[in-house]
Amino acid sequence: MIRTLEIRDLVVIEQAELSPAPGLTAITGESGAGKTVLTQALGLLAGGKADSSAVRPGASHALVQAEVVLPEGYWDALPDGDPAQALRELVEDEREVSLARRVPAEGRARGLVDGQFTTRDGVAALARATMRFSGQGESRRLTESRAQLAALDAFAGSEVHELSADLAGLRRRLAALDQELAGRRARREAAEREKDDLAALIADVEALAPEPAEEEDLRAERERLRHSERLAETVSAAVEGISPEAGDDGALDQVGRAHKGVAEMAEIDPTLAMLAGELSGAQAVLQEAALSLRGYLDGLDAEPGRLDVIEGRLAEYDRLGERIAPGAEALLARADEARQRLADLADGGIRDDELNAERATVVRRAADAAGELRARRMSAAGPMAEAIQGELAGLAMEDARVRIELGERDGDPPHDLCTIWLQANPGLPEAPLADAASGGELSRVLLAIHGISAISSGGAWIFDEVDSGLGGATATAVGEKLRALAERVQVIVITHLPQVAAGADRHYRLDKGRDAGGIARTRIAPLADEELVGELCRMLGADDGDAGARRHAEELLARHAERPA
Repeated sequence: MIRTLEIRDLVVIEQAELSPAPGLTAITGESGAGKTVLTQALGLLAGGKADSSAVRPGASHALVQAEVVLPEGYWDALPDGDPAQALRELVEDEREVSLARRVPAEGRARGLVDGQFTTRDGVAALARATMRFSGQGESRRLTESRAQLAALDAFAGSEVHELSADLAGLRRRLAALDQELAGRRARREAAEREKDDLAALIADVEALAPEPAEEEDLRAERERLRHSERLAETVSAAVEGISPEAGDDGALDQVGRAHKGVAEMAEIDPTLAMLAGELSGAQAVLQEAALSLRGYLDGLDAEPGRLDVIEGRLAEYDRLGERIAPGAEALLARADEARQRLADLADGGIRDDELNAERATVVRRAADAAGELRARRMSAAGPMAEAIQGELAGLAMEDARVRIELGERDGDPPHDLCTIWLQANPGLPEAPLADAASGGELSRVLLAIHGISAISSGGAWIFDEVDSGLGGATATAVGEKLRALAERVQVIVITHLPQVAAGADRHYRLDKGRDAGGIARTRIAPLADEELVGELCRMLGADDGDAGARRHAEELLARHAERPA
């Protein structure tokens, strides 16, 4: 149920606060006063689209916030994947929760739970657990088979709801299996067409036998061989400069003589000992460098034809790089992928058999669930039709006759179809609800269906002008029915009928005017006593000074006051 509702800067409503009664709350006002904005606000909480154009001119954002009471055991009963699951850790009290939608004039709308930002779907899931909407739009939806089937399931009870949800899950699994099988079939057909290409790719890569570092090493070696003469000349000159084969004018000999002289002088001046040591080290370094350079020269004498061998192997790397993928690692990876695709092609039948076996099991389970669900729906159809007739008798449709028919739509397993047939008046043929009911009659059928399904339902039921097109004794009957419904659940009704408004436990009126800037503004105020009498007079088409209208209004209120609690 809804404890409080607050609306700020939404269209014409600058600020409004409501505290609906646990029973029946009526909301009235002149046409165009903004009653649709109220339903728009509740719709935002239930996941409706947020439109920045709905933000009141001059405001930075619009806000709709409600304090709601969740059903007992709500969190533990959530099915897997429900968007509300992630919100449990956000709430401070698992029964009483604050829900809000914030719509900025610019930017993205946000949802809030207990003041913490969350997703729109999460807020909507909690709102749907505490609110049920019924209006002229739902009356029209009631003519659709899906809505009628949902009404039948609601009447049949929670076990049918659970069975229907299980069947929906099995249908989703079937769809997923069919999609996977189709994808595998498409991939297998593609692999079959590419089988020869895959085998050739593997053979080429295996023939090359690439190694991750080989290509880089080969390219470096090729560069050395291509410039071997220049390298040999330069290195030979360096060796000759350090330690020539003839003579003693090389750097090594010169450093050796320098070391010998400084070492002798160190005997006279010990401070030269350190420098002598450094010269000795330089001599050793030059000797090592000379040996390394001569070794390098020896290595430049490659075996005949080595450059041709390298060029040929690198050409193979280049060829496969252009056709398959550049680099040894990429070639090896592509070969592994090709082997896997061929393996999948060979083993695909085994996996397909597993998937088809699972599909057969799911189809069998779905068929069993559909059969049981259909049997339960068939059992509930007759009692529901009788219950609707009983409700309609109290809504000035005593002679109406209702029949509920179940059909099938192709599927694996078939889908149930539901058609509510109505004979609104004696002597007229029965017809599907869409063809047999006028607007007022359709509203009453909707109210009757709500009446029979509300027995096991909690939360707040919001009726948006469900009494549209009704009057006289029928209006009185509708008022009585809403009052009876409010004894079981919280009911909020937006109404034009004084017969309905007079039976409310709490009453709010919308008054439209202008603010200081000339912008339209609607106020929502609670009514009681004389103000309530005046509002009922207005709804009766008179002003509060009309004695007859006042007497009628007071009689309507007195009739409600005398009703046993």
